[in-house]
Amino acid sequence: MGLTKRVELLFEPRQYALLEQIAKRQKESVAALIRSAVEKVYLRDAEQERRAAFKRLASEEIDFGSWEEVKQQILLGYTEDLEEELRRQPPT
Repeated sequence: MGLTKRVELLFEPRQYALLEQIAKRQKESVAALIRSAVEKVYLRDAEQERRAAFKRLASEEIDFGSWEEVKQQILLGYTEDLEEELRRQPPT
């Protein structure tokens, strides 16, 4: 999937000059440099955390109870959601 969202950032001239120098050394654009930094600092860590959480959950044996207990919980949740939705609808 290609790039589809635009973000405008403002830098002090000194900051931007440093970014240009780094980008030039790495033979990439300033935009690519910033995308890479965001990926490393914010996005990759979040994905790694999600994967680790999934592995923890998948590695544990979880007792959900009997099928009847689970079915009752599902129905209770569905009923509560339906009641909430009906309360939010204006009277006709």
